Parts: sequence; C-alpha cells; structure tokens
Amino acid sequence: MSDHRVYSEKLDINTQNTMNFYNDRAKRAESMDCPYTAVLLGDQNPKHAEQWNIFEKEHILPELALDENSRVLEIGCGMGRWAETVIPMVKCYRGVDFSSGMIETAKSRCVFEGRDYEFINASFQQAVTDPGLFGGIKFDRVIIGGVCMYINDCDMNMCISGLNGLLAEKCRMFLTETVAVETRLTLNECPSEALKTTYDVIYRTPSEYNEYYKALLNNGFRIKKQDYLPHLNNEAAFSETDRWYTIFER
Repeated sequence: MSDHRVYSEKLDINTQNTMNFYNDRAKRAESMDCPYTAVLLGDQNPKHAEQWNIFEKEHILPELALDENSRVLEIGCGMGRWAETVIPMVKCYRGVDFSSGMIETAKSRCVFEGRDYEFINASFQQAVTDPGLFGGIKFDRVIIGGVCMYINDCDMNMCISGLNGLLAEKCRMFLTETVAVETRLTLNECPSEALKTTYDVIYRTPSEYNEYYKALLNNGFRIKKQDYLPHLNNEAAFSETDRWYTIFER
C-alpha cells in the first residue's frame, strides 16, 4: 500500500482536486477523439467511451420508461451525454454538476428550442438541501452516474436520503458507480499515467452502497434490478474495480 492507494480505511478525498480535474477535462472535451471520454474516462481507449455510451442508451435508457410527461433530474450531468438524448423525449429536464466547466460545455452542446430544460452548477449536496434550486419540481425519473465515488462519507447519507424530498410519489432511478470488487480502495492524489494527472476517488464496495440505499428502501422504493455492467473490452488492468448499477422503482 502507498500513500496514494489506501485500502479498507475510510479516508476523505480532496473534492477541490476532483472539481479541478473535471473543469480541465471540460476544456478538452471537444478536442478528444471521442468527447464522451471527458466524463467516461478511459483515455487510453477512446472507442471505449463510445461503446459505453451506446450500451447505456440501448440497454439502460429503456429501463427508465421515459415519456412526454417525464420530469427528469440528472445529478452529475457532465457535458450533457445523457441530456442530449433525454431532453427531446420528456416534459422537463434538470441537469446538475459541480463542475462549472462541464455545465458550460453541456449548455453549448445541448441546444433544444421549445424544450423545458436547464443545466445548473451545483453539487449533489446543494441539490438536496436548496429547496429553491428546482422551483418545486417533483421528479419522477433520476439519473446519477459516477458521482457518489467523489463524495466523502460524511455527506453520503445526506445526499441519498435527501433525494426523497425531490421525488414524485411514483419514480424510477438509475444509479451507477465504479465500485471496489473486494476491498474498499481510495485513490488519494494518485498519479495516473493514463489520465496524465493525479486522481482522487473513493471506490466503495456494493455492500457499502446498499447500506446508504436503505434510506430509499425505507421510503417506499424497491430494487428493480441490481448488477454489474458487462465488460465491453479487456479490462484486466482494472481488476480491483468494476462498474455496478441499481435501478430503483416506487
């Protein structure tokens, strides 16, 4: 174990480093071989980001059962990867991201006249604690992808339980994170050759997330589906982590 790779121990990461990381990637998104690499990472294989985008739109999007009456909240909207597909399908969409650079990129990439949508520069914490942020909208569809792994433990319960105040009586949610396969792993300003920078992230185990998810189950949600996402390429180099998702329904 090095100071940059911490196993088992619950260690806070510097979220300002994470914000700087994604602000920088937002600036470079359109110059990347695949702009989705800016949020899906995998810089060493840009085709991988395109494969993941296609897979999620073909296999996960139908699980949300969107229609013209759906009111969608996306926390961690990034540069608008989901928004560009979702906005034309639904009644209203609100995308939130704590990276101002990503929000500006989303605004420039997603332009839909006559549609009710907005991109908001705010954190997950702000989204669930600022009652005026969404003007009283109760959302019936939620997308949260790759966000909780950048949130320290002290805020996780607040974030997950706080969702309940934003949601309609009937609701579906898609939550996905990169998780630790066996043992919790925190990368603390860890040098990354692939990303050409240092990287800060918390890879929790699925069981840790399920403890947080009890705040949803105790408010009428059930787990409709929970599993690891399939491997779309050779990911042997990342054997300590995997992509995991949950679809909730109420």
